[in-house]
Amino acid sequence: MPSLNRRQFLGAALGAAALARAGRAAAEAAEADAAAADGLAAPGLEALALGRLAFGTSPADLADMRALAAAPESRLKSWLDRQLQPDSIKDADCDRRLKAGRFTALSKTPRQLWADYIVDYQNARGMGPSQTESKDRKPGDAPPPMMATGAALTRQEAAPLKPVQELETAAWIRAVYSKRQLREVMVDFWHDHFNVYGWESLSSPLFVSYDRDVIRPNALGNFRTMLEAVAKSPSMLLYLDNAFSASSNPNENYARELLELHTLGAENYLGTRDRSTVARDENGVPVGYVDGDVYEAARAFTGWRVGDGRGVDSTGEFVYFEAWHDRFQKVILSRQIPELQAPLKDGLAVLDVLADHPGTARHVCLRLCRRLVADDPPPSLVASAAKVFADQRRAPDQLAQVVRAVALSPEFRAARPAKLRRPFELAVAMMRATGADFAPRDDFFSAQARTGQRLFQCGTPDGYPDVRSRWGSTTSMLDRWRWANTLTGDGWNGVRADAAAQTPRRLTTPRQLADYWCERALGAPGSGAHRGAVARFLARGADLDKPLSAGERRRRLGPAVALALMAPEFQLR
Repeated sequence: MPSLNRRQFLGAALGAAALARAGRAAAEAAEADAAAADGLAAPGLEALALGRLAFGTSPADLADMRALAAAPESRLKSWLDRQLQPDSIKDADCDRRLKAGRFTALSKTPRQLWADYIVDYQNARGMGPSQTESKDRKPGDAPPPMMATGAALTRQEAAPLKPVQELETAAWIRAVYSKRQLREVMVDFWHDHFNVYGWESLSSPLFVSYDRDVIRPNALGNFRTMLEAVAKSPSMLLYLDNAFSASSNPNENYARELLELHTLGAENYLGTRDRSTVARDENGVPVGYVDGDVYEAARAFTGWRVGDGRGVDSTGEFVYFEAWHDRFQKVILSRQIPELQAPLKDGLAVLDVLADHPGTARHVCLRLCRRLVADDPPPSLVASAAKVFADQRRAPDQLAQVVRAVALSPEFRAARPAKLRRPFELAVAMMRATGADFAPRDDFFSAQARTGQRLFQCGTPDGYPDVRSRWGSTTSMLDRWRWANTLTGDGWNGVRADAAAQTPRRLTTPRQLADYWCERALGAPGSGAHRGAVARFLARGADLDKPLSAGERRRRLGPAVALALMAPEFQLR
C-alpha cells in the first residue's frame, strides 16, 4: 500500500485541493513545505484517547475532558471511569436527535419486527415460511441482488429493509453526537467481531434486536454472557445457517466461525489432525482445536432455531427444537458432553469451554488491542490484557476491566499514531471536528457505500478489516479527500459542515484561521508544515497576517478546513 509518508500524503492532498482552487503555484508551495517535515507529531494524551477510545475529538468533548483534572493522566483516568459507566452519562443532545428521527421500528420487539416486516412481506410475495433467502446463502456470498444492484424496490420489497435503514441512521447519530463515545466504539468493534450481514431482506428486521438486545447491553459486560446472546440471536442463527441445522444434516457454518472468529481464533486452528495428538497446556487443556472439534460443536447446536413457522410458531424469536437436536455423547477440546442432557445444555457446555479457553482470551484481546492501539500491537500488551480477561471471566464487567487495562497501559500511551482510520471512523471524526449537521438522505449513505464500509453490509463473517493494508490504497485516499471537500462544501442532502459558522469571528488572518482549524481537527496543534500550508492556501499569495475580507473568509474557509482534515495526523489515530 502507499506509505503515509508526510511528503507524499500531504503533498498529494494539498496538490489535489489547491490545483482545483488556487492553481499550481499553491500546490508547489505546499509540497515544498511538506518536504521539510520529517514525521508526525505525537498528540497530547487527551487527543490520543479521544482518537482511539472515541470517534475523534470534538471541541465540546475535548473541553469536558480537560475540565476533569489538571494533569493529563488524571484526566484520562477520570474520563475513562465515566465512559465505562455509560448509562450514568447524560446524553440529552443525542437523545433529542434520535427522537427527532421519528424511528418507528427501533423500539419493536423481535416478535413485532417479525410480524410487521417479514410475515407481511412473505404474504405479499406469496411465499411460504420455508422460502427464506437465508437458507441457501452461505457466509461470504455476495449480498442478495435486491441490495447489491441498487435497483428500485417496490413498497412491499423495501419494507423489510426499513428497520435496518433506521438503525444505520441511528448508529451514525450516536457515533457523531453521543457523549457515551467509548460504548459506541466498542459497539462498532463487537459488530465486526460477531459480524452479521444486516441487509438481507428476510432477516434484516431482526438485526434491530441484534444491535439493541445483544451487542449494546454486552459491549462492556461479560464475554460469556455476550457469547450466549449471540448464539441465540435469530440474526446470527440465520446468517450462519444454524437455524437450519438438524441432527440428520448438521450445518457446521456457525460452529466453525464460533471457534475460528468468535473465540479461539484461526491462530489456534490445528487442521484435520487426530485430536488425541494435540498437545496440552499445564492445566491439561488442548492448546488448539481441530476439525473434529468443529464437527462436535455443530452437533451440540443442532435444534437451535428461529421461530419461522416451519413446525414451530412463527415468532421470529429463538427456539430450541428438541426434534432436531443430536442427543448423543460429544467431545470438544477434551471436554466430555454426556448424552441425553436437558434442553440447551450441550450448546451451553460448548460455550463454557470456549469462553474459558486461554486461546480465546488471547484472540479476543489481540483483536481488541489491534482496534485500540496498533495493527501489530505489542505482545506484552496483548498478554497483559488476556490475563485480565481470563482472571475476570466471571465478572459482570469483565470487558470494561479489559478495556481499562488497555487504555491505562504504558503501551497505549507510548504508541505513536499509526492506525489508519477506516472510512466510517474517518467520516465520523470529520463530522465531530467540524460540528456538522446530520439529517441524511440516500445520497449520503450511497457516498458512504462507495468507500467500502457501509454499516452492517460486510458480507463475510470476519467483519470489516481493521488494518491499514485494507484501507490505504490510492483510491481510498482519494475518496477520503473527496469526502472532506464535499462535507465542507455543498455537502449531501441533510449533511453539511458550515465552516464559517463554526469559526470565531475574531479570527480573520490566514495564520489565525489555519492554526484554529488544524488544532480543532486534531485536538492538538499538529505540525507547523501543515498549518503553514493551510495558511498559504487561505492567503492566496498575500501576507499570512493580513486580515481577509468577510467575503474572502466565507469563500475560502470551506476548502481550507477540508485541507486541514487531510492532514496525515487526522487520517491516523
